[in-house]
Amino acid sequence: MIIKNFDQLATSPLRRQALSIAEAGFEAVNTTQAILREFKYDTKKQRLVIQNKKYDLSRYRKIICLGIGKAALEAVTALNEILKDKISAGYVIDLKEGDLGSKIISRAGTHPYPSEENLKYTKELLSLVEGLGKEDLVICVISGGGSALLCCPYEISVEEKADIFKVLTKQGATIRELNTVRKHLSLVKGGQLAKIIYPATCLSLIFSDVPGDDIGMVASGPTVKDSTTSRDAQNILQRYQVLEKVGLPVCKLVETPKEDRYFEKVHNFLLVSAKQALEAMKNKAEDFGFETRIFSNHFQGEARALGRQVIGAAALHQCLLGAGESTVTIIGCGKGGRNQEMALGALSVVADNQVLLCLASDGYDNTEVAGAIVDSSTQSKAKALGLNPEIYLNNNDSFHFFEAMDDLVETGLTGSNAADFFVCLKD
Repeated sequence: MIIKNFDQLATSPLRRQALSIAEAGFEAVNTTQAILREFKYDTKKQRLVIQNKKYDLSRYRKIICLGIGKAALEAVTALNEILKDKISAGYVIDLKEGDLGSKIISRAGTHPYPSEENLKYTKELLSLVEGLGKEDLVICVISGGGSALLCCPYEISVEEKADIFKVLTKQGATIRELNTVRKHLSLVKGGQLAKIIYPATCLSLIFSDVPGDDIGMVASGPTVKDSTTSRDAQNILQRYQVLEKVGLPVCKLVETPKEDRYFEKVHNFLLVSAKQALEAMKNKAEDFGFETRIFSNHFQGEARALGRQVIGAAALHQCLLGAGESTVTIIGCGKGGRNQEMALGALSVVADNQVLLCLASDGYDNTEVAGAIVDSSTQSKAKALGLNPEIYLNNNDSFHFFEAMDDLVETGLTGSNAADFFVCLKD
């Protein structure tokens, strides 16, 4: 079981079904299985096939393997097993470290904000690809979390950059707004890593965690030609009055590379997205006899309001599914994540015959848990303990509320990252 406390949470048949459906979603976006499914290598012919595109690895002088984000370690571990001695060198920045042999360095960085530690690791990673020639190949794993882990600020300190994103996050900026600003405050995002790798060939294996699977927004698109401009980033900073709030008189922005030549030898492959999780969950729900409907495959909006909206949209004998990324406007000083807040927001309107399960596919909902589950038993337990859910909600303290309810979902870091998803059952 990916959900470690599955049996503890499965206190009713409806809860058990919801948890089983979520398990299917987690399994569908398993990083190792995605690599094995999409990445084929013929050792004898030295031929690599990725989604029907073929590459003759005997043509390349050096093959460098890079991994960035929450799926990086799992993916590069699988790639290392497949390619073995073909890899000349490599570097992985994830939230956890692993043993990848003598050729590939593994480092555990910080998240969700940039840090001096991440900057140090990024410079070490870049040293492997600077100065490569047209006879070289770079295989990149790009996944969610890479926006913070791959860190090389443009004319600003790491601390100042972190303060900017704390302000944007606190005010509920969307992932598109956040990553647009990130691209223009960085020397490695928004296609700039591709420019550094040029003229080598670059194969990017992308694990999407963003609504709509815009690959230019995954980890702020280090190998994807950027469609945003520094003016877009400036407008976002002005809209949220960021510079005034962090006390910066000025903030210089860099324009991302627009020249086609830097991307002619870049091949971006979308390997995993939340759509795969939704399809697997839909099949599982139908096995249980539910009519299944997709609420959205790219939901966005305020987490607490979305929770109530989902509860209201569910019909009898129906499984409602969704994937995306909500936002939280921070007004309190509590502990929690957007999935826990979404579940807590729904609690006041959940019916006796309903259950809602909100989860982060990476297993880390801004806390050490993946999310939370709610139903009428949560309401009853809160009443028995004398706990007012609205007080916790207004303090953005969903974690401590669900901790008291024993309704937190524990998975640990899954090594996968394909957005958030929810399961809502009504029977």
